[in-house]
Amino acid sequence: MNPRVSVVITTCRRPHLVSRAVHSALGQTLTEIEVIVVVDGPDPATTDTLALIHDKRLRVHVRAQCGGQAAAINTGIALARGEWSALLDDDDHWFPAKLERQLCTAEASVHANPIVTCRFLVRTESTGAIWPRRLPRPGEPVCEYMFCRSTWAFGEGILQTSTLFARTRLLQLLPMDETLARHPDLDWMLRADRRKDVAFEAPPGPEPLAVWEVQRGRDRLSLQRDWRYSLKWIQGVRGIVTARAYAGFVLTWVSSSARQQRDWSAFVALARRAIAEGSPNRMEWFVHLTIWIVPEALRVRVSRKFAPIETAIGTAPPSVTQGFDRF
Repeated sequence: MNPRVSVVITTCRRPHLVSRAVHSALGQTLTEIEVIVVVDGPDPATTDTLALIHDKRLRVHVRAQCGGQAAAINTGIALARGEWSALLDDDDHWFPAKLERQLCTAEASVHANPIVTCRFLVRTESTGAIWPRRLPRPGEPVCEYMFCRSTWAFGEGILQTSTLFARTRLLQLLPMDETLARHPDLDWMLRADRRKDVAFEAPPGPEPLAVWEVQRGRDRLSLQRDWRYSLKWIQGVRGIVTARAYAGFVLTWVSSSARQQRDWSAFVALARRAIAEGSPNRMEWFVHLTIWIVPEALRVRVSRKFAPIETAIGTAPPSVTQGFDRF
């Protein structure tokens, strides 16, 4: 009998992390699953670690050579047997009810191909915040949900890879672009949103169902910065994003990367690009300005004061903090 949900975990030379992700997937309240770990290239340390996990639902596939995140995800999806598939990065993990809640939402959807996300706990060395602060509105273009800002606080609208849950067939028909070194998940969501049978949804309620680890010093592609690559990418997909979304990405995402790289020439260059090809709002101009003149640590502190859903881990409700000792 085929599983109801296939979990695809991609990993590369991080055996100390991937085992936690695997255990969080195997520990779901929804038990009719398979967990496919795609090891991106020969990696004896990782395969030896995974061999210690004795669960017949676990399948391990080692790629002949490293191909990157998109290629590894596509490999896992090609192997998936479940009607639905869920993605999980090797350094993230899930709360036990994550798949069950998302499956209920997906099966109740009126859309043929719902893409179900969820709130998640973004965790640093000392604190955590529940993101996104709001969920996608019905009919809202996903590009504007992810890239446009209406508040100054971080995490207003965000779709993270380890929260994505969709029909396996959709992921097979619309694979991730393996030529992209960065943003393959964003690129996939933009292309999926063009389909009339797709809608982005989420289980109701404020509780997070996943944990996104963003500790400093951790080698993670989503935390690495290359503002010129990001600018080139958004220009390449300009035809499928709105003018407002284009400007929002340039003035917030790209601007933040350039500031962290300390490339001061980008301040004016990005502003000109946003005006020439986009339609920025006042808040995005404000964010762009503060990125360059306000130190990051101060921006984080001020953002927390304007973030009612944000919470320190120690003061989070029981439904959030229960189970942290398991990981």
